Amino acid sequence: MKHKIILILIILCVVVSAAVLIFETANSSSIKPDTVEISRIKYSVEDADNFFSFSYDSKYDFTVVSLDGTVLYTTLETRHMSLAERVNQAIQNYDTVINYEKSGKVEGRIIIYTGQFLSGNRTAKFTAVIVPFCVLSVLLVLYYLYMRVYLYRPFKKLKKFASDIAAGNLDLALPMDKDNLFGEFSESFDLMRDELKAAKQKAILEEKSKKELIATLSHDIKTPVSIVRVAGELLEIAEKDSKKLAHIKTIRDKTFEIDRLVTDLFSSALNDLSELKINVKNVESIELENLIKGADQSSKVIFTNSIPECLVKADPFRLSQVFSNIISNSDKYAGTEIEVSFDLIDDSLKISFKDFGNSLDEEELALIKNKFYRGKNAKDKQGAGLGLYICTSLIERMGGKLYISLDGGFVVGIVLALS
Repeated sequence: MKHKIILILIILCVVVSAAVLIFETANSSSIKPDTVEISRIKYSVEDADNFFSFSYDSKYDFTVVSLDGTVLYTTLETRHMSLAERVNQAIQNYDTVINYEKSGKVEGRIIIYTGQFLSGNRTAKFTAVIVPFCVLSVLLVLYYLYMRVYLYRPFKKLKKFASDIAAGNLDLALPMDKDNLFGEFSESFDLMRDELKAAKQKAILEEKSKKELIATLSHDIKTPVSIVRVAGELLEIAEKDSKKLAHIKTIRDKTFEIDRLVTDLFSSALNDLSELKINVKNVESIELENLIKGADQSSKVIFTNSIPECLVKADPFRLSQVFSNIISNSDKYAGTEIEVSFDLIDDSLKISFKDFGNSLDEEELALIKNKFYRGKNAKDKQGAGLGLYICTSLIERMGGKLYISLDGGFVVGIVLALS
């Protein structure tokens, strides 16, 4: 507020000075010579009997010229000029020219140099106005520069900083300047940024831990549920009592429902896969075979050949999730046997899963790995459309590849790099 008042006062002074300057310039022509002194000069000259002994002390210089151009008397040094030339020059210089008379007869002209005196007065008045005007203008410019450096620029930085904070960019610190008028305010802004950044990082870690916990629990729940389902199937085969058989069937059906709900929960937890840790290490090929057997809860997997002895780069925990997802999807949508084959290709191990159910159309292959995409054969099936998207992301983060093809059935291939 203080700076604003000072700026208004300076602008007001400049406007007033400009108005005075314009007024004085417009009215400079109204300044007139001293007529009383001019009359005294005229009477003194006309009363003089002899110009050789004539003397008159006046604030104006003057020259007496006869009609033939002879200088009769002058208070200034002068060069030879005709009367007409002197009169013209006097008019141009705004001097006063009056007749010199003797006994009622015009004897010549009296040229009184009032123009120079009036010009000096005008110059003094003009200087008295223009100097303050220039000084105030310089002060105004200096004040503007001061406001721009110490007020406008820091405020602009604060504005940009606030925009960055609103956009979620919490890594850029606000530059501090001891001469900044917003010093303490700027420091408070930067402290707020630090607190927001810490809170954001804490929220990310908490969300990450939550997702990992859900994913871990979902995977762990699947194993006991599968055991209950298998036990129910065995009891269903051996039981003859119809009432008990109905209860056993209910138990078996509920295990499928629980498994489906846990799968959806697991898929939701893995929606943001970049938050999940991948711990790649050297894994023996026989362990991969055991992981596939552990994921085969419906006993649909058939190994068409033996797995070659080798070491691959993989995360066993995440790989078991991938195998479970692929096998459960095949069981859900195809319901047929699943052939699993192994091939060593260059520096990698290829694992192929092939079922013989209602395969996808050819044009759907390019879309089936996209997030939330579900094929035409999934209309009456529950799910989120995340299974193959999740598998693809996890395999790629292990340094491998996942591909899909139609080759006498639906084929999901996994390629893992050899150690």
